[in-house]
Amino acid sequence: MTEKEREKLSALTDDELSAFETPGAVKKLIRSEDQQASWSRYHLIGDVMRQETGPAVMPNLAASIRQRLEDEPVVLAPGNIGRRWIKPVAGAAIAASVALMAVMVAPQFINPEQGGTSLPQVAVNQLPNERTYASQRGTRWELLAKPEVESRLNSYLVNHHGYAPAGNMKGIMPYATFVSYDGAR
Repeated sequence: MTEKEREKLSALTDDELSAFETPGAVKKLIRSEDQQASWSRYHLIGDVMRQETGPAVMPNLAASIRQRLEDEPVVLAPGNIGRRWIKPVAGAAIAASVALMAVMVAPQFINPEQGGTSLPQVAVNQLPNERTYASQRGTRWELLAKPEVESRLNSYLVNHHGYAPAGNMKGIMPYATFVSYDGAR
């Protein structure tokens, strides 16, 4: 390969050839194994300079893999006989499940008031009335004799309403605002 061909191949590698020169250089590259080897080396040099090198790959990797596959002996093994029973057993299991569901659920549809077992009921214990510490209005605290505690609780409630999401608070309208009333003033 001449020095001029090497320069042209290097320019092709660096994408510096004109649109007119590129097709001819590519045709020469396809035909010449010497140019293909140089092309590969030029790209390797560029990758190393840009620190883009990955694991080393053999240049004739595809050919060597193809050759090894051709050299490997063909193994003729019988099919897996043990798995032939899986489909019939799976079908029988599905059919049994459907039949069991029909036996368990069908009586409830035929005779709803007598069918099947009734659903378990949750026992509800009635608790004695407990003291509530907030009044129904939500602005005054009951059973507290200390006005400083009432004042702190009211300010806490107002601050909480300002930062808490309004959608999940039960008993408080999201559009209502809190106004504190201090009877001592």
